[in-house]
Amino acid sequence: MSRRRFRFRPPGVKPWTRIGPLGPFRGRLGVAWVVAPIVLGLALVASAWFVLVRPGTPGGSFEPVGSASSFLDGQARSVAIPGVWVGRDGDRLFAVREEDSCSLAFCAGRYVDCRGATYGIDGGSPGHDGALDLLPVMVSGGQVYVDPDHRADHTPAPAPASPASACP
Repeated sequence: MSRRRFRFRPPGVKPWTRIGPLGPFRGRLGVAWVVAPIVLGLALVASAWFVLVRPGTPGGSFEPVGSASSFLDGQARSVAIPGVWVGRDGDRLFAVREEDSCSLAFCAGRYVDCRGATYGIDGGSPGHDGALDLLPVMVSGGQVYVDPDHRADHTPAPAPASPASACP
């Protein structure tokens, strides 16, 4: 007896046709079956890109402090977060935190603390070691955000022998 195995095909299929993933209907599918998966793939890629890359408000402990246009070049001002000042130098924004129990003022293009030590608009102390604590700043959609919970432990500048003149 022959050990040849019989191959059974579904009814209605001609014996000389090959059954693939789409069966005998493969030849009847039109161009729409080629275009539809491409369009669906592009739609999925576009939606994933929008979700992952879109600009939005920063998360975490960032807090809004004002619009970017409200900070003028060469100027600094205190914001709604206690003890935080935001200044602009050119196209860069700097957020500094005053040292504990030592108030800060901004005049004549520099910060002056309660001891009379002076700092640049970027929080650095020209000619001295020490600086104010810099906080992270982000601009999103024209709005400036500052992270007041960011940990920074800079040593303040030493008190000068002759304190800087107080701001008017």
